[in-house]
Amino acid sequence: MSLIFPILTNIQSGSLQEFISFWSKLYVYDNAVLYERIHNITLSENDLKDLYKWKNGMKLSQAKEKSLNTKIISKIEIVNNLRAASNLDLEYFLKEFKQVSVVWKVFLLHILKPNRFPIYDQHVHRAYRFINNQSSDSIKASMNESVKLKFYFEEYYPFVRESKITDLKKMDEAFFAFGQFINIGNQKILVN
Repeated sequence: MSLIFPILTNIQSGSLQEFISFWSKLYVYDNAVLYERIHNITLSENDLKDLYKWKNGMKLSQAKEKSLNTKIISKIEIVNNLRAASNLDLEYFLKEFKQVSVVWKVFLLHILKPNRFPIYDQHVHRAYRFINNQSSDSIKASMNESVKLKFYFEEYYPFVRESKITDLKKMDEAFFAFGQFINIGNQKILVN
């Protein structure tokens, strides 16, 4: 049996592509097959449920499933129309899905246009802040929704657009893995 032992070093790279290549290899997330539904041309209710089950990392609680059904699946026709549109009307989208939490709203944007809108969650937020030499101590899932939305549209999304990275899923994997890594106190290894 041949074992592979990864070694992390604190050598910094100036390349976003190298960061993505390294950290995306450390990404682990269950039920990857559920994410493949994103490639369906038209989404069914079950496709949306499976995609949100993937995003949640486990079966949805009754409260989350009720929220999904009420706030997103009930508008499946709108979802599929927005997916089919060549240009997404962001103002219309934000108005139509204003009752959806930021993480789920941004994930819905990703579902609609996976090559345009990156996924967002606390791990991505934390990784981005750390990379930009900003404090990431206050990044929690329970952060204020308006703070999350402002960060996504005023900082992270413009950064992603300017980076011209074409595989947003790989980028998400890298930021997610790195954000998880530093969340458990491992940033001390990188700073020293």
